[in-house]
Amino acid sequence: MNIFVLKGQIRHKKKVMSYVQKLSEELKIDRMWSKVIHVDFKTKLDEEVQGLCWGCKKEGYAKIEIARTSNGEKLEYEAMMQTLAHEMVHAKQYLRGELDGYSLSWKGAKPRNYKYVNAPWEKEAHRLEKKLYEKCWL
Repeated sequence: MNIFVLKGQIRHKKKVMSYVQKLSEELKIDRMWSKVIHVDFKTKLDEEVQGLCWGCKKEGYAKIEIARTSNGEKLEYEAMMQTLAHEMVHAKQYLRGELDGYSLSWKGAKPRNYKYVNAPWEKEAHRLEKKLYEKCWL
């Protein structure tokens, strides 16, 4: 089982921790017992960003930040949880070495000048986020 560190203000912390565990099981990273996943709920990130993730397979960690507000508006709790599902897909990508955050190489291929929406790591996260949210949260 992974080690999870939950920081920041968020309601129902125990339920969120259980959710992160379920997500890691669904993404098949739950048996990476030496890996640490940090989840930090922040008042805001960059104006249009609801979540961020970075990590390193070699160092054995993934860090996720989830915004509680975006564009000056409070985000709904459900939106934050779906964003968390999206960012957990990125955590999986980093921890499995599929995505290298330093070179932005994807599954060993050299980086290209992908537009955000066309990046394969984003396509995978967008494809899975709602399914993961519905299966693990609801």
